[in-house]
Amino acid sequence: MDADTKELVLANRQFVWGLIARGFAEEPDAAFADIVAGEHAREEVGLVEDDTTADLVAAFEAAAGLIAPTSGRDAAIAAAREDYTRIFVGPNTLAASPWETMHTTGKRVLFHRDILSVRDAYRQAGFLPERCRQVADDSIGLECDFMAKLAADALAAFQEGAGQRCQDRLLQSLTFLADHLLRWIDSLADAMGAHYPDTFYAALARFTALWCCRDEGLLNGLLEDARSVSPSSA
Repeated sequence: MDADTKELVLANRQFVWGLIARGFAEEPDAAFADIVAGEHAREEVGLVEDDTTADLVAAFEAAAGLIAPTSGRDAAIAAAREDYTRIFVGPNTLAASPWETMHTTGKRVLFHRDILSVRDAYRQAGFLPERCRQVADDSIGLECDFMAKLAADALAAFQEGAGQRCQDRLLQSLTFLADHLLRWIDSLADAMGAHYPDTFYAALARFTALWCCRDEGLLNGLLEDARSVSPSSA
């Protein structure tokens, strides 16, 4: 792909991962709902056209309709804020565990030893996601925030002409997807759908699962393109 197309794809990844991370990180507000409902968000979600685009756009539209309906937006935001508390905070048992290791090990134990591989990925990349000291490293919010940070730095590196740094961030992103998010995002989406149907967060989790698969393809394409460029032509 040419430089303009590559920058467009990198910017697309930054936007979508940032939106997902914000969705899981904290309660929604009117500003977030406006972004989700905005035309720009819809354009970004459908930017790359392939066999998965229709499903991806449909999943996003379902989520957007729950946080920013055409009527009753304030009530929808208030409901989503209440849902955020019962789904991610408590005080009751969280039926759809928002932590990776509970899905991959089947054990309802926070800070399981398997969390160390998530922490190592953050550390090796040179930074930690936001709220790293407030919640377990393997929460869906932190893992998505990590992907958003990697995507943002990949774009920044490309715009600065730092090709190797950009490639490193893309490889770190692909590795983290394969080793972590892709191993449990479908399980989380299924659990959200089963225990919290018709909520914004169940729809967001389903969209995120589809986006993770899309992003794997984008990352493979970007990395393959980078490998095909010889040093003399870079």
